[in-house]
Amino acid sequence: MAGSLRRIAFAAGWGVVVIAGMPSGAAAADLDGPSIENELVGRSIVWWEEGGWLKGHLRLAPDGTAEISVEDREPAGDTGRWAIRGRDLCTVWGDLRSGREKCYSVRRNADGRFVTSGGNVFEIRDAGV
Repeated sequence: MAGSLRRIAFAAGWGVVVIAGMPSGAAAADLDGPSIENELVGRSIVWWEEGGWLKGHLRLAPDGTAEISVEDREPAGDTGRWAIRGRDLCTVWGDLRSGREKCYSVRRNADGRFVTSGGNVFEIRDAGV
């Protein structure tokens, strides 16, 4: 499990939703705190690294708790908390990053996916979508 958590920690340096892959222009503006909450909280999110190394699922619950999974040869996951700090989405995990909080800006691409300044892409996968 420790090896799996190291792989998750690498991915979750994240964590979650890539600046290099951002589209240019006005459509690529960072979301503000209320927009991040409206778009991501309580939704089923599939995430992957822009380079395609790791992928998994993310859930940001309305009560401030969070769950992340990583689909790998040795699937793993972690639980923690999320918060909005200004215009950034911040996460702290039980095991990942040794419990240190990390914050990222979030943008919406023209294709409707979200990208984070931490190198992850988020796609909403709610039932029926």
